[in-house]
Amino acid sequence: MSASSSAYVSCTVNGQAYTYHFTGVTEIEHNLALNLNNTSTQGTDIVNGARNLPDQVTLSVIETDAAHSPGWAAAMLNVLSSLKKRRLLCRVVTSMAAYDNMLLTEITATQDGENQDGWSGSLSFMEYIPVTEENAADAKANDNSSVRKNTGSTGTKKVLGSTLISLMQKK
Repeated sequence: MSASSSAYVSCTVNGQAYTYHFTGVTEIEHNLALNLNNTSTQGTDIVNGARNLPDQVTLSVIETDAAHSPGWAAAMLNVLSSLKKRRLLCRVVTSMAAYDNMLLTEITATQDGENQDGWSGSLSFMEYIPVTEENAADAKANDNSSVRKNTGSTGTKKVLGSTLISLMQKK
């Protein structure tokens, strides 16, 4: 029997469902926030002048070969890295809550004297909220981006090789 934690991550890869348990979970941080600085009054995602921000969950984990076969910790780090690079939607389940449509946005992993046969680190997940017609128009209006404007053109002067040489000789 292998060791596993109560918090886990599940996702579907090429139609196959996978569940990833960790050797240990030392801390779980839940970040559930609202944006109250919203001036827009339109859209179904704004209630009482506030917009719900994407949920964030950070798992502080320990992965080791001690309770698994050799190479387990390295393989687990490779799998997590692949989930991040491929931007696969995951389900993050903790004892407090379950979160769907989560993207693994950051991985930190440290191998040190305390965990020589594995690593400890953190996995940061953020909820993916698909862009809809309503929130796309509002997001564009509030994104503070600039638009490139053509301010006219000026003629460019061509410098011939002989002119360039004479300019250099004058200096």
